Amino acid sequence: MLLLGNFQHSLDDKNRIRLPAKYREKLGNDYILMPGIDGCIFLYSADAEDKFLKAVEEMEFDSDKSDIIDLIAEMSATVEADSQGRFMITDELLKFANIDKDVRIVGSFKRIEIWSEEIYLKRQAKKDRSPEAVNEAFKEFHNVVFKK
Repeated sequence: MLLLGNFQHSLDDKNRIRLPAKYREKLGNDYILMPGIDGCIFLYSADAEDKFLKAVEEMEFDSDKSDIIDLIAEMSATVEADSQGRFMITDELLKFANIDKDVRIVGSFKRIEIWSEEIYLKRQAKKDRSPEAVNEAFKEFHNVVFKK
């Protein structure tokens, strides 16, 4: 499953967003929401549940790792989209991601990232999108994907 592209949306008055149809077609209507890296929310298909459980079972825990896993689990949620494709984001995750109203929904290959629109635009403005920078990034990406 390859999740690509980005879409701008807004929360409704019940803190719900609608996942774009192209993502819903691939992910279904049941999702796992987790705190993500750099202040975004990660969204996974509920089908990823077994992968998460297996990874936790295989981890060697010390108290620091246990605290981190507990924190992630406490902040995460499982949600189901309604018939119109809307689902609610918890207050805790909205606060974590600094989301008030406008969001950016971004495909990130195997997961979706949900960003505050303001933070997303600031991050994008800092990125070098010149042909040279994209060329270098793509070479590195291609080498990892195709193991050259």
